[in-house]
Amino acid sequence: MAAGTQTYDGLAVPIYGEATITQQTAATDILTIKGANGQAGDFLNLIDSTATERFVVEDGGNVVMTQKAVGDVGLKILRASAPTAHALKIADNGDGTTKQFAITKNYALLMRVFTTRPTTGLTKGELMLLFHGSTPKLGVCISTAGQAIKMVRLKTKTFGRLTA
Repeated sequence: MAAGTQTYDGLAVPIYGEATITQQTAATDILTIKGANGQAGDFLNLIDSTATERFVVEDGGNVVMTQKAVGDVGLKILRASAPTAHALKIADNGDGTTKQFAITKNYALLMRVFTTRPTTGLTKGELMLLFHGSTPKLGVCISTAGQAIKMVRLKTKTFGRLTA
């Protein structure tokens, strides 16, 4: 979307008190934060009353959330009653088409799927679905240094259930 360029009477967000910014042009971003040339500080930093950082958007785009209490959830996603898209998707390219990990609208877990056995870029404990031709195999990396994978062949039975 286009970045907003207007201010109210030349003022930005107030220093004290509560504030609401109301969007006036539907196709324009409500708030744009632009870093300086050579920026090293964070874009956004939300702190509690003890000055503990709770939510930070770093200069590189990383989002850091720090839980306050033992029972707090690090990332909470409250979904619409009839979602039409993934609840969570992490992709490895700019347009978001190469899925590495996703939780679908029906709460299914999707992870990387390989059409051939990978030989690089694996991390110990990584779980993957691989295909050898049309034969599905479940694999887990057992050594990052050795790039070793243990695999189990999956057999399809009646009604599409899988067994090892």
